[in-house]
Amino acid sequence: MVSKQSKKFLSRRKFAATLSSAVLAGLAGCSGGNGDNGGEATATATATETSEPTATATSTPAEEADATVTVGPGGSLQFEPSSLRVSQGDTVEFVFDSGGHNVSGHPDAHSDVELPEGADPWASYDISGSKINHLSLNQAGSTYRHTFETTGEYTYVCVPHASSGMVASITVR
Repeated sequence: MVSKQSKKFLSRRKFAATLSSAVLAGLAGCSGGNGDNGGEATATATATETSEPTATATSTPAEEADATVTVGPGGSLQFEPSSLRVSQGDTVEFVFDSGGHNVSGHPDAHSDVELPEGADPWASYDISGSKINHLSLNQAGSTYRHTFETTGEYTYVCVPHASSGMVASITVR
């Protein structure tokens, strides 16, 4: 059977198929690596022990976090839950339900941030070096993990929205 569609239409279809194949091939190349995202190949923001976020493509299962905090659920200016109790050495995963937020346990970021004596500052953005951008934001769907080694009361914020009440706490026993 002979197609009655114009060659112009067929070349567009071929172009779309070629483009789709190239995009899928590019994404497939990103699925390798040593990561920690439950077996699915996705790009996520993760933190090293120094709490510096890095982008990694993951395809191997990871240890589950001991607790999860949702950042900006439904586009709101809040953390859910707003207070949390964990044990010393527990890892909390911050899941960004909406973009335009960050998580900061760095006293220089905002006056509401409080850390127990001896606890290191932490944040979902790079806090190394002398010029820290406390307004660096995370995208929706990204995650950040922090392990709490020092017992006590932590008050953390979303820096751009702290004045609107986006402040929460974690008690480490």
